[in-house]
Amino acid sequence: MQTIEKFEDIQPILQKDLVMIVAKTHTCSTCKQIVDHLNKNVKRINDIETYQVFVDDLDRFRGEYVIFSVPTVLIFSEGKELLRESRFINIDKINRLIDMVKSQN
Repeated sequence: MQTIEKFEDIQPILQKDLVMIVAKTHTCSTCKQIVDHLNKNVKRINDIETYQVFVDDLDRFRGEYVIFSVPTVLIFSEGKELLRESRFINIDKINRLIDMVKSQN
């Protein structure tokens, strides 16, 4: 999972076919567990580009993308937000969404 360090890098990333961004903080122990859980349980994790954003480093991301709590998982396709899950991440919903988008391509 790559880390987005500059806000200017976000827009080109969001324009890609299918992208997952995990918004987290450096001190969030749950965030690390969620990332590990996503890596183990999202069936087609290799079919989606994954990134992490530390909102304590990129406060503008928190404001622009309305991140009220961490962890927050955002999935985008060609600049459009398809899914937003916060705190309690529904892996089945993520798997269904990835399957649906990938089957259309």
